[in-house]
Amino acid sequence: MLQKHPWWNACRIVRAMVFCWSFAFAARWRQNATCVSELVMRFSLVRCFRNAAVATGLIMLCSWCSVKGADETGVKLQTAVSMERTLDTDCHVQIDGQVIIPSAEGDQNLPLTSTGKFRFKQRQFVNAAPGVSALRAIRQFSQASTITKVGPDHTTTVELSPEYQTIHVFGDGNRLLQYSPEYSIPRKQLDLLQLPFDPLVIESVFPSRAVKVGDKWNTDSWLVPVLTGMEIVIEQSTTCTLTSMTDDTAVITIVGKISGAVVGSASNVSFSGELRLDRQEGFVKSFVGQQKEKRIPGPVSPGLNVTANIRWNQTVSESDSAIGKTIDDKLPGSSRLMLVLQTPLKLQLHHSREWHLFHETPSVLMMRQLRDGHLISQCNLSSAALVSPNDHTPDKEFLADVTESVLERRGKVISEATVRDDERWRIRRIQAVGDASGDVILWDYFLCSAKSGEQFSIVFSHSKSDAELFGDEADRILATLQIARSRTALPGQ
Repeated sequence: MLQKHPWWNACRIVRAMVFCWSFAFAARWRQNATCVSELVMRFSLVRCFRNAAVATGLIMLCSWCSVKGADETGVKLQTAVSMERTLDTDCHVQIDGQVIIPSAEGDQNLPLTSTGKFRFKQRQFVNAAPGVSALRAIRQFSQASTITKVGPDHTTTVELSPEYQTIHVFGDGNRLLQYSPEYSIPRKQLDLLQLPFDPLVIESVFPSRAVKVGDKWNTDSWLVPVLTGMEIVIEQSTTCTLTSMTDDTAVITIVGKISGAVVGSASNVSFSGELRLDRQEGFVKSFVGQQKEKRIPGPVSPGLNVTANIRWNQTVSESDSAIGKTIDDKLPGSSRLMLVLQTPLKLQLHHSREWHLFHETPSVLMMRQLRDGHLISQCNLSSAALVSPNDHTPDKEFLADVTESVLERRGKVISEATVRDDERWRIRRIQAVGDASGDVILWDYFLCSAKSGEQFSIVFSHSKSDAELFGDEADRILATLQIARSRTALPGQ
């Protein structure tokens, strides 16, 4: 025999009670009624009461079935992308731990603390591309700054300059590609904008299937590398759990780890966090999490043993935003992604994002080029002797200096030529070859003489086996050289 649900029996009892009550009510009115029309009116009223009670029982039954069905089948968690809406984001990042400096006497561990504060408006755009390539947004920053202290007394502050407050964001590969639509941005300013567990990325954490409270799922393989900044991935694992849900809010936890490499340094990251989805508006309104990283010293960065605590909140902007409502459909070209290097030497140049500033003093700068975690080349920049306008150091003198330098490293000069001589620059090139622990090294020495009299020495070096990878990188950088103009002093300065 088919088993009836308890709610079914309850509804039958309610119906029977209402019917009996209505019959008795109608009978009493028949005894007292003196008018047939009055009897009909009052009986109709009783029938309305009975139908209302039955309807209430059915509504309760349907409501229970609806809730029961949602519990059994789950709900779809998702965000809603609308370019008509802008979100106000307030983000705080606190990093504590140690920085590891390698030296001949052994690694030196120094205490590290860093505080970052970020506020921006964001307009996200719909894009049909799959995965990370679907991410498109424009951000208008009102604040972006970090204060970092290394050791007992070395403190640095980085703040986003006003000219870079508008930033376009594109998902690409295993990263968020950020650039200014108007100006080339310096490396320090670009690195400042790399947010762990970025709000634009974390909105892709939700599963494609319906879930109910207690359900767990994994994320797409591209997501965690972008959230944590891991450039090369060896292994990763992630578990997301829907811990609670109301009509307005869904609470999800995310726990995982990832190992690989960042800017050529081996790295291991573990993380945990909690995010809250606004189910009515369709966006993640808050995130609180922690990321722990152990990174060994590498070709362009020191080692790290740090813990980052991240928290951010998002709300729908109350006022209409001045952020544009259009963005490029395609990724920007390489020329728009060039970074600018403003040196203390009064020299300015542009370079690709493969180059990283490794060392800097008032007189010497050292950059290194990385591609897919592989060190390709190095570039040293320094000032040379100041000469009269339209003059330059004699070629024989430059050749003698280079010959002496490469002899100390068992090298020899193989060619020399003037590669540029126009109204702005005269550039003399000397190429040399040498041996370093069995590896053939190529050096390109450039004496760059500005027509105004300033001179600069720029030296590129790379392994002969990386010559194809290095390509015409030197020519690309030298083509962008210019004497940096001093900024006009503000009143009172």
